[in-house]
Amino acid sequence: MKIKLITILLIVFYLISCKTEKEEKFKKSICGEWIFVKVGTDNEARNAEKKEERKTIELPLPPSISENLNFRKGYIFYSNNSCEDKRGYFKQIDGKSREDKKILFLGNDTKYKVEDDSLKIFDLADSTWKGIKIRSITSDTLTLEVDDTVFFKYAKTHYRIDKAQTFDMILVSSSACNGTCPISNTSIDKYGNFIFYGQGYNTKTGLFISKINQDYYHRIELNFKKANIDKLDNNYSANWTDDQTITVTFIKDNKIYKTISDYGHKAPRELYWAYTPVNFLYQKLDLKPFKVNTKEPLSISPACFENKGLICELERSERFYLSIELYRSKEVKHVFEKKYILRYWDEKDNQKEIITDGRYYQFREKNKAITLDLGYNFLDRNNLHPKFRQKNKYD
Repeated sequence: MKIKLITILLIVFYLISCKTEKEEKFKKSICGEWIFVKVGTDNEARNAEKKEERKTIELPLPPSISENLNFRKGYIFYSNNSCEDKRGYFKQIDGKSREDKKILFLGNDTKYKVEDDSLKIFDLADSTWKGIKIRSITSDTLTLEVDDTVFFKYAKTHYRIDKAQTFDMILVSSSACNGTCPISNTSIDKYGNFIFYGQGYNTKTGLFISKINQDYYHRIELNFKKANIDKLDNNYSANWTDDQTITVTFIKDNKIYKTISDYGHKAPRELYWAYTPVNFLYQKLDLKPFKVNTKEPLSISPACFENKGLICELERSERFYLSIELYRSKEVKHVFEKKYILRYWDEKDNQKEIITDGRYYQFREKNKAITLDLGYNFLDRNNLHPKFRQKNKYD
C-alpha cells in the first residue's frame, strides 16, 4: 500500500513538473510581436509537418478587412504580463436616435497570463478573461487551438524601423459613411500639441485642444513607421460604396511629406493599427475648447483651389492642416493678386469662398473682409501644383 502511494505521488509530481516546465516555456517564448497569418486545419497541419514547414512563414496577400476580420489580429506580449491587442477594444453607446449612437474606444493596452497550456487575455469590452489553448510556440510561430480541428497561426514579426525618420506632425481625418461612422479630424505634433475637430457620431463635438507627452507621440510615430510609410500607396480603395475614408497626412520640415487615403479599410493592417488609436485619442484626453476668434475654420466637406477651369482638391487631412495653419496665421491688411478661389461647404451646407494667392487668404465675416497671412505659399511649399486638373461637371 505504501509503495503504491509513493508511486502515485511520484506520478503526480512528475506531471506537475512537466506542466510547470511547459507553462514556463510558453511564458518565455510568447514575449514579442505577433501578427495573424491564417486559419488552419489539422489535415493541413499534418501535411505541413511531413513537408517540414519552412521557418519563415510567407504571409498571404492582404484580404479585405471587412471580408476577413482575422486579418487585423495582432499582439505584443511583454514579460510583465501586459500586452497590446493591435485591434483595440470598443464599446457601442446606443441612444434614442441614430445621431446619438457613439463608439467608445477602450484602448489597446490590456493584460494576459499563461496558465497551463492556455493563453488568457483580459477583454476590456466586457471585463472578462478570454482563453484559448496554446498548441505550440516556436521561435517564429505561435499556434492557438480554436477547437479540435481548427487553429489560428501567428508569425513573430521584427519590423525594420528607420530611426532617423521623424515627423513634425501627424494628422488623421475620418469621413462619414452610410451608417454611424465617426466624422472627425485629429492632429498631433512632436511637441505634444493636440487638436481635435469632431463633427458627427463622436463623444465630443466641436473644436478642442489638449496635450500629450512626447513619449506617447513617439509611440504613435513608431506605429506608423511599422507600416513602412514610404512604400505605401497614396490611395487604397474597396470596390464597394458608402464606406468610410480615413486619410493620414505626415508633415516633415513644415510641409506635407505624404498623404495616404484609405477607403473601406483596404490599406495594410499596420496602417489601420496606427491610425485607429489616433482617431479616438480625444476620448482619453482632457479637452479644452479651441477659441479661434475671427478665424473661420474650413469645413471638412469637399474643398478645392480653383483657377481658370482647373482645380486642386485637398484630402481631408490636408484641409485640416491648412485650417490649422490659418488658425495660427496673422490678420493683416494687404492687397494681393486674387489668383485662386478656395471653395468649400460650411456646416450648414452653404457653399462659401476664400480668395487667395496661396499665401494670403481673404474671406468675409459679418460683412467684413478679413485677410490672413500664412507667411508662405501653401501651394508652392507643399508642391500641390501638379495636382491641378481640369474641372468637370461633377466638381
